[in-house]
Amino acid sequence: MDRRENAELYAAFEALLDAGPEPPLPSVTDAAVAGGRRIRRRRTAVALAGALVVAVCGVTTAVNVADGRPDSVQQEPLAPPTPTQEPTEVPTPVATPEPAPG
Repeated sequence: MDRRENAELYAAFEALLDAGPEPPLPSVTDAAVAGGRRIRRRRTAVALAGALVVAVCGVTTAVNVADGRPDSVQQEPLAPPTPTQEPTEVPTPVATPEPAPG
């Protein structure tokens, strides 16, 4: 880079700086407080969602375990199974000799 390029670059930076006032920098403290609130809200929402899921699972389990039928309705016992065919004899497996090692 020679002196002419340095001068042009310097002039370009000066033009940018003279264009207007610098924007104000945000406060680090305000950003930290906002971030903390955001984290607490998210944590609270996740905890509430977890509690809701546990409650729904508990209610579903209680409903499924409890007998949901009224006392006046009774289930009739099933009839014993009736054999439809005579039992067939199952062939016993025949042992095969193992080959000699070697």
